[in-house]
Amino acid sequence: MESEAKTNKKYPPLDLAAPVIFAIVFVITFMYSRFEPTVEDVDSEYVKQHKDLPGYVLVDARTEESFEGKSPRYSVPGGHIEGAVNFPIQELYDFASSAGLAKAGITKDKTIIIYCNTGVLSGRFADQLVRRFNYSASKIKNYRGSVTDWITNKNLLFPEDHETGFERDHHD
Repeated sequence: MESEAKTNKKYPPLDLAAPVIFAIVFVITFMYSRFEPTVEDVDSEYVKQHKDLPGYVLVDARTEESFEGKSPRYSVPGGHIEGAVNFPIQELYDFASSAGLAKAGITKDKTIIIYCNTGVLSGRFADQLVRRFNYSASKIKNYRGSVTDWITNKNLLFPEDHETGFERDHHD
């Protein structure tokens, strides 16, 4: 009889419990996201105004070949923004990456501006600095648009003989 009473226990109907559970999860997620550190996206004007200032480091997160002038793909130029240091994102996953970051001048006491081809890879780089290496998100800037935006705004890339990423570069 006692086991029969246990099986007849009444639970709230699922159609009533589901919205309540959803609301609780939503509120917790919203509250957590409000306090999670976020990296600021910046534009070409910000980069131009800050890249050469003391306390700032401009980082090209692309491969060394792209940094040195080789186009990574069609319509995306190779080369780099003057004053940038090259630290390919793949190197963040190396065992000695903390030492490599410091050697490149990418330190927690500086504001780090990161770019790539379009801003996606640099966003991942920024996320890794914050989550894996405990850099302050307020000191990390992601150049949204990156090299693609830089050249659209008629800014120069170095070296001067860099590939533009268009067919004429490969058939001269």
